[in-house]
Amino acid sequence: MVDASENVSETSMEQIKIILNTLLLSLEFAMKHIASRDGAEAAERFKEELLLALKNGDISMALLEENKTFDLVVSKIENLGRQQA
Repeated sequence: MVDASENVSETSMEQIKIILNTLLLSLEFAMKHIASRDGAEAAERFKEELLLALKNGDISMALLEENKTFDLVVSKIENLGRQQA
């Protein structure tokens, strides 16, 4: 698990954008990998379980603190896999 106490105060906005895009691309890769090995239904199940964990605060309770941030993260996850459809 990632150390949530890691100080990112010196990280530039450009670096944060690169990190977020890389994480989204990594999730997209994971979904494609799951789909190729176990089928599209398994990839969709992975996404649904990920969304449920995010919405329940199981991954990060901090995500639930601000609606704007929560909505952005959830919308990005919800859109995973839609580009290939």
